[in-house]
Amino acid sequence: MMNIRSLQLLLSLLVGSTVVAWEHIDEDAFRRAIAGHNYALVAFIEPSTAASQALEPEWTSALEKEKKGLISIDCSSAPSLCREFDVISCPALRFFDGHGNTAPYRGPRRTSSILAYLKRAIRPIITSLDSDAKISAFQSSDDYTAIAQINPQDSHVKTAYETLASQYRDRVSFGLVEVTDIPTAVGCYNNCDSLQFTISDFTSIDALPKLIENCLEPVIGEFTRASEVKYLQSGKSLVFYFTTSPKDRDAYVDTMRSVAKMYKEYLSFVTVDANEYGDLTAPLGLAPATLPRLSVQNPMFGQVFPYPRSRKITPEAVGGFLMDIVQGKQKPWDGTFTADEAGGHARDEL
Repeated sequence: MMNIRSLQLLLSLLVGSTVVAWEHIDEDAFRRAIAGHNYALVAFIEPSTAASQALEPEWTSALEKEKKGLISIDCSSAPSLCREFDVISCPALRFFDGHGNTAPYRGPRRTSSILAYLKRAIRPIITSLDSDAKISAFQSSDDYTAIAQINPQDSHVKTAYETLASQYRDRVSFGLVEVTDIPTAVGCYNNCDSLQFTISDFTSIDALPKLIENCLEPVIGEFTRASEVKYLQSGKSLVFYFTTSPKDRDAYVDTMRSVAKMYKEYLSFVTVDANEYGDLTAPLGLAPATLPRLSVQNPMFGQVFPYPRSRKITPEAVGGFLMDIVQGKQKPWDGTFTADEAGGHARDEL
């Protein structure tokens, strides 16, 4: 009888495309992979879970681009190994640095972010930069980079910066320039959203942590189990974009970034995986069959403003919709679905 892997390969030949699939290793191969001074980013997965299934195409795409340092374990086949490494829920991504240290991966579970993390993880915690050319190249070398220009007289800032680099090295690349003729300053660069944050006043003990947190805050974030409380308690209205497709999500972020920047002080723009949060569409006035869709919620007053299904989701149209809400021209949803909304199956286009 043909096994599943053989069937996948046969299907790929028949349709002329590659079928993505996990390439797990067993326990012995895993222990060899993390032995000595070998580094590895390990995905502990459970094939039956939706989250592991969602990770699969992103992980296999990353594996096609970077063969070294990416391995996966099927916890349904190696349960004792997963328990040994305290894997409570799947997927769990852990980085093994080859020196006995392990760190969780906390970034987005997408190909580009996984590869960026792997590149970042094998760098020094802080990279010394001794020329303008190196500074310029380093600044744009990662999604998020921090560069400190530190005068020797401010050794306390250097100590705080080193501590911060150890804490955030999984998300930010840190560089250091030693200067003697200019004051100490630290800059953080959000290259995803083309934003820059700089401080030179270090009298506040949380000045550096706040700098990094502000830098890491995306203009359009993801509404997840880990972030939902933060967004719901932010005091801002939320602009939800529901989709089941990562490609739709990425296209929306690229398209809507300029509008999100304009309203960043007052609104939180977030994307939502409708596979995971399908039950949230109805309370926001959206019929699941009409995804991808957008809706605005004001948690403080309990108001919801579903974006019309018939209107394309473009920066100009969404900007106008938000302005209509502000000016009172757009009335809150009354809690009932029109026949068009409830029965519609059309798909808005970006």
